[in-house]
Amino acid sequence: MGSQPSCDAGQGQGRRLILTDDQDAFGRQLLDELAGGAADAVIERDDGTSSPSLAAGEMFKAYAQWAPPERAVFDAIAGRVLDVGCGSGRHSLEAQQRGHEVVAIDISPGAIAVSRARGVRDARLLALADVGAELGVFDTVLMLCGNVGLAGSADETERTLRRLHAITTPHARIVLDTVDPYAPDDDPAWPAYVARNRARGALPGQVTIRIRYGERVTPWFDLLLVAPHELGEIAERSGWRVATLVTDEANVYAVLEKRSGGEQRAI
Repeated sequence: MGSQPSCDAGQGQGRRLILTDDQDAFGRQLLDELAGGAADAVIERDDGTSSPSLAAGEMFKAYAQWAPPERAVFDAIAGRVLDVGCGSGRHSLEAQQRGHEVVAIDISPGAIAVSRARGVRDARLLALADVGAELGVFDTVLMLCGNVGLAGSADETERTLRRLHAITTPHARIVLDTVDPYAPDDDPAWPAYVARNRARGALPGQVTIRIRYGERVTPWFDLLLVAPHELGEIAERSGWRVATLVTDEANVYAVLEKRSGGEQRAI
């Protein structure tokens, strides 16, 4: 699909994998941007198509410069925060500035180095698959920049949300964004990709991609993009519900909550 999540910070967090230097394309791009300016990275898909990733400078923007829908869902954060796929640390830094305790995780050594350099107090080189009770209990889980899809498939996403359910407080929430795979798109290869996914029993938005920056390239990894109705179904099967939904063309922003009752509200 031509439209990708707003940034590509996680890089396969659903796998038990820490990137080596030659694989850390995203981290190197962030380090270059921190040092004064980065070149463009490329997202390659397993059907041979490619597209430019989000410009590195976008990942360093402060809260006031974020898209209004991103600010709207981010404002739902409360209590102790887990930032999954923290990337440059922009979400962690904003949460810290609001007085929240934050644990930021990423599989990219470069991303963790950048986050620490920018002031994230607790940034850890850790995969989402390795998150457990030893980190303590959280009130909010941030899965922005498309990171709700890092588990790679619908089944694995459900398992991940159940694990997060077990390490969060009774009134916890997950703040996330994704891309609607059914939205109009100018990628001529996308319909065939969707048809291939359906033929193999996968959701239409399950993509296999990698990120290339200069000589560095990540391993191939699966990323799940979901429409609002698919997100709602996965959430319900995992002990969550969609409490807030904000759409902006193909971009989908949401807050999941554990609390029962109440109606979903769209902004």
